[in-house]
Amino acid sequence: MSQDARSEKIAVRSAVRARRALVPTEDREQRRAGLTKRLVELVTEAGAQSVTAYVPLGSEPDIGGFLEWARESGVRVLLPVSLPGHRIEWAVDTGIRVEGRHGIAEPEGPRLGTEAAADVDLVLVPACAVDATGMRLGWGLGYYDRMLGSLSHRPPVYAVVDDEDVYPSLPADAHDVPVDGVVTAARTLRFTER
Repeated sequence: MSQDARSEKIAVRSAVRARRALVPTEDREQRRAGLTKRLVELVTEAGAQSVTAYVPLGSEPDIGGFLEWARESGVRVLLPVSLPGHRIEWAVDTGIRVEGRHGIAEPEGPRLGTEAAADVDLVLVPACAVDATGMRLGWGLGYYDRMLGSLSHRPPVYAVVDDEDVYPSLPADAHDVPVDGVVTAARTLRFTER
């Protein structure tokens, strides 16, 4: 990666963190409700019975309402478990969570391995930003790019971000894995048809 691309990624991450930190509580609650609605619509339209998701950390878009709906509706949700070497395994979300690596809440229970994500109907991933072509910018550790790049079969992948985090273009490296769509509180964008 060129120094310019590296610098641009750092600048975007800093700008997103700063902007997300300033979102008022009332706006966060409205965004949570909007994300719940959009994610329920996406899962319902796809007929998905199983998905991967994440537990939001800090100012990440709050999908907690969706996770509650999924458990109540019988949708099987796999949440990530961070491993050494920037790898991800999955475990079923039962609502019981423990603190994992990086202070991220992880599901308590048996680990299903990385390949478990290949067997779900829909993959929902966090992101710093996404561009108009579906290029996803993560937070720089590569967990999700490694996981997505290693799957034997890749279900449709949707990044979850705030509306302001959809950019016209973002820098990308050869190892960066694009997503099929993006979900915000206001809209769902699809970049490819599968």
